[in-house]
Amino acid sequence: MSEQASRRESLEDQIKAKFAGYTDGQIMRRMEAAPDFGYDDEAYELNRRLALVGLTWRWSSQNKVLIYDPAELEQ
Repeated sequence: MSEQASRRESLEDQIKAKFAGYTDGQIMRRMEAAPDFGYDDEAYELNRRLALVGLTWRWSSQNKVLIYDPAELEQ
């Protein structure tokens, strides 16, 4: 494994541990309350969790996090 891949896994493990006690909803609320571009770790963890079940997220026009199934958009 390359050093870069090892560092990426380490960072992923750190972020995963940071949010281990949080629900997806709590992470979403943290993102919504964060200043612009101040939610990188939260977004990374939410992306990781949602990818496991085939979902993703986007910002709504009211600056709320919306969870959706990208496969539904392809229909």
